Amino acid sequence: MNIGTKIRTILAIATCLNTALMATDVAQFHNETVNLVYRILSVILNFVVVACVTWYNNDYTPEACEGTGYTRMLKSEETGVNAEGLDYLEEGDEDE
Repeated sequence: MNIGTKIRTILAIATCLNTALMATDVAQFHNETVNLVYRILSVILNFVVVACVTWYNNDYTPEACEGTGYTRMLKSEETGVNAEGLDYLEEGDEDE
């Protein structure tokens, strides 16, 4: 699993926990202005994190990583732009 997938997953979990705290009124600052700012920032952050987690490819398994590499290879062949990825069409050793 690549580092981007790990970061996005941690952010998604943290955002879910924050939303749960906000919904249950556990996170209170005993100041209505601060509470309002906290809620507005939480909602905005929730939208941003969910959009990032949804938009970017999350490779949770080795097979998904291979699929991403294969897709990047196909895109680079089509566009001529060198992208990250391995040539999965070539036969390799069993050990590799």
